[in-house]
Amino acid sequence: MKSNRLFLVALLGLVPAVVAGCSTESTQGEGGSPSVDPPQGEKPEDGPPAFVVGGFSVELPPLTLKSGEEQFPCFIAPLEIDGPSKVVGGGSLTVGKGMHHGNITTRPKTGEGFRPCPVDDDAIAGEATDIVKGGAVLFGSTTQIEGTEWRRFPDGMGFPVADGYEIVMRMHYLNPTPDEITVTPKYEWFTIDESKVTELLGPVIWRYSAFEIPQHADATVTADCTLPTNVETMHIVDMLPHMHKLGKHFEADFMGGALDKKAFLDSPGYNPDGLIESFDPAVEIEPGNGFSFSCTWENTFDKTIVEGTGDNEMCMMFGYAYPYASAFSAFKASDGACVVIAAPPPGGSE
Repeated sequence: MKSNRLFLVALLGLVPAVVAGCSTESTQGEGGSPSVDPPQGEKPEDGPPAFVVGGFSVELPPLTLKSGEEQFPCFIAPLEIDGPSKVVGGGSLTVGKGMHHGNITTRPKTGEGFRPCPVDDDAIAGEATDIVKGGAVLFGSTTQIEGTEWRRFPDGMGFPVADGYEIVMRMHYLNPTPDEITVTPKYEWFTIDESKVTELLGPVIWRYSAFEIPQHADATVTADCTLPTNVETMHIVDMLPHMHKLGKHFEADFMGGALDKKAFLDSPGYNPDGLIESFDPAVEIEPGNGFSFSCTWENTFDKTIVEGTGDNEMCMMFGYAYPYASAFSAFKASDGACVVIAAPPPGGSE
């Protein structure tokens, strides 16, 4: 368990990395013949998932931001589920202007009631620690989304939440408007009939770390990642790229097999209208094969852009996959190989 924790802390922390190039090799299969088409993602349907039997919700307190102001509030809320189920089949976020993004997780209870996070809460790697302790990733949202964004899994699929846990909301607000605005995000989750559950989903995070984008230049970084041979096939059902306003392209491709070098996610990387993609049928990554992911930016500033907040950038993907033990996260740092690791067991189990 300690090795999992160290990896996930690195995954969400800040570790040096180098810029890598993007491959342009052929997408033909063996013998020069075209391979089969890759699965296509679609925007999740609006509305609750099938088989709903309960759920839970939370609304954050209003916070007013001046023009250009950036804030990083953090709150803890009780996890109070209505109904008999502990499997979440989907959820929604409703918010106006000014929410850059939010990382919503669960972790073992540390107290009672709705309250601010303690001042010593690890804002960088806290999410990773939550997951290692059996927590769930409840929601990740499109950068600067406005309106209502849905995350709805294929029928009969969902992620587990556990008794004795609380909700942690690590938020990032940024007011891009010339006027003062008030940000009040509201989240709602829907639990589904456990007798209808066909697959339990595990969290997936892919990250390329510590790149540099020269001033007034385009840059692309790419990570090539291979799954172990002694695991089950990873089935990805949900993907959300996370880049900032300089982002121009996020791509994820197959490595190996009949779909070698074909893209299963081809995204602008940054679009406040919504970037979550749902896959049904799922994207299948076979043991011993793998995937690559890349980010492309256009730096319009008179300065070098690095990994971080403010004007800086990120190259990440949040998603869900099954079976739970084959929900593989990935981390590329420095000039080393991409490292992959399965999600730790849910609910604090070993």
